[in-house]
Amino acid sequence: MATFWVYDYACSLHEEWSFLLRSHWSKVKCLYIVTRYLPFIILTISLYLGFIPSGNSDKCRMFYDINTGLCIVSVICSECFFILRTYALWNKNRILLVAMLSAFFVSSQSTHHDRASGRSIS
Repeated sequence: MATFWVYDYACSLHEEWSFLLRSHWSKVKCLYIVTRYLPFIILTISLYLGFIPSGNSDKCRMFYDINTGLCIVSVICSECFFILRTYALWNKNRILLVAMLSAFFVSSQSTHHDRASGRSIS
């Protein structure tokens, strides 16, 4: 799966960057760039953590915490990008936007509450 992912990025990189450089900067463009390219940083850190010899536990903990934070940012950005795309495809239907935002906030709060209380969802 990772091979197809990298292959897709490699094949579309030229067109994507030429489009991105010609378009004006906006919040959605920044959100797209973070959503599209943050997984490479996450993958790099994960590979580093997987192949580092066990040694300095503080360094491993720091990279693990950074990786976890970047994963959270990646998921939030992806969900926000999905909500914006769906909102645009449904001709800016406000009822749909309210429903999607409500579902997003309820699910994020329930996940946060479960993690804070130490419970796991099975």
